[in-house]
Amino acid sequence: MSRPSARDHRTETERDRGRLGYSAYLRRLAGVTQVVSPELASAQMHSRSSHTHKVAMIAREIADHVTRSADENGAWRAVIAAAGGLDIAACEAAGLAHDIGHPPFGHAGEDALDAYLELKDVEDGFEGNAQTFRTVTRLDRNKGTTVYGLNLTNVTLAAILKYPYAKRKPYMDGKNRKFGAYLDDADQLRYVRAAVLDLGEAGEDHGRQTLEASIMDLADDVAYAIHDLEDFLAAGLIDVGLVLDDINAALDDAGIVQDMREKADFRSANFRKTPGRFSQPLVFVEASKRHRVGYSPHYNDRDYAAALHDVGRFLTQLGDPDLQDYAQNLRLLLKDFITKFFDAIELNEDPPYADGPSVYLTSEAWHQMQVLKSITRHYLVSRPRMGSMQRAQTRSIEILMEGLADWICTAPKEHSLPPTLLSMLARNNVAVPITRQSTDSLEPGHFRALSDYVCTMSDSEALMRSQWLAGTEVPGSFRLALS
Repeated sequence: MSRPSARDHRTETERDRGRLGYSAYLRRLAGVTQVVSPELASAQMHSRSSHTHKVAMIAREIADHVTRSADENGAWRAVIAAAGGLDIAACEAAGLAHDIGHPPFGHAGEDALDAYLELKDVEDGFEGNAQTFRTVTRLDRNKGTTVYGLNLTNVTLAAILKYPYAKRKPYMDGKNRKFGAYLDDADQLRYVRAAVLDLGEAGEDHGRQTLEASIMDLADDVAYAIHDLEDFLAAGLIDVGLVLDDINAALDDAGIVQDMREKADFRSANFRKTPGRFSQPLVFVEASKRHRVGYSPHYNDRDYAAALHDVGRFLTQLGDPDLQDYAQNLRLLLKDFITKFFDAIELNEDPPYADGPSVYLTSEAWHQMQVLKSITRHYLVSRPRMGSMQRAQTRSIEILMEGLADWICTAPKEHSLPPTLLSMLARNNVAVPITRQSTDSLEPGHFRALSDYVCTMSDSEALMRSQWLAGTEVPGSFRLALS
């Protein structure tokens, strides 16, 4: 850690925040998909960058809220003291960093890189959260004369770790899809966690988020559930009528009739019913099954039914999207959810479910958030209208990786390769082959370096370079100068 000047009174984590704020990787996110590519969307919609800055802002607001609330709550003060304190600046810094490793095209790009690396025997594949940890510890740097890595404090690095563990075995098991560090970054993760948790030589890591990481994770959920949903409702990209029909069908299926809804009596809700042999799975019923398995005992049918009812009422209140005040009405109604979420924040050393966070929402608000997140996830991200776009994005990543692998296997002169690509090969301790050979001869480290290189690109740059490598477009001098 470099020494600040005598007149620099920022804390170490405040300096972390500054380093992240000036990162070229962070600037890149302005051209990276959040849900819809920024090249294809209205400027009013969130890019990965604007989402990131909102997460940082919300994380700071939650941390401020928790700190001030603890002044009047002895139990909360005890939890914070047991954790060694709560660093507000680290929460904000983690919000800035949390998506810094995401590849071009967002989750479609993430899935494409993971499938490609798995095909090339890179056993831990690709994961956006692990790429974030790798970026801030091994790939990014403050300036050209410094060593690689942003030299962040352990508190901030731990706050970035939404999944505070490396890839787990069996590597190909879908349950182990999410993790916080690649295998060759695992020692760094363990060092960070041991330092922050004060584990010593024989201490055992409990595998749960730090307080700061819990706050960052909650802020990410709020931004996704509220601000991303607002984008797509305002743009008319979600069929509100279809969502309402599915909410009503799920409540009917759970035995909640209209009279019960009017009385707000959801005690008898039952989403465990076995569907008929030929019946179509109901969206929100299927979601309830996933929540029950993943978040027991925090999940319960009563609060889930109440959340469906509340979200259905919100959607009904939106009115006609063609009216002049629709967007403002939407924003004001969603604001009510944010107020509810802040009122519902809990702090407890005992998590609400296995390996859960210490900072979380009470049951009622948590269920509302899950329903809101399901709307964006199912009615936009998973809809056929997104399928063609995501297939094109996936193919662009595949062509890019294949083209880069083929390029370095032609034994090119090093001065003809992009300097950033050469840097990534060096960071992974692999070299450009000196004789022409098949891509089958490349090591896993070569493919990890190629994915590191791809993660320096925006959506438009990834598309442009894939076209160049495929030979479907020849760059002119002007475009080369910009690349």
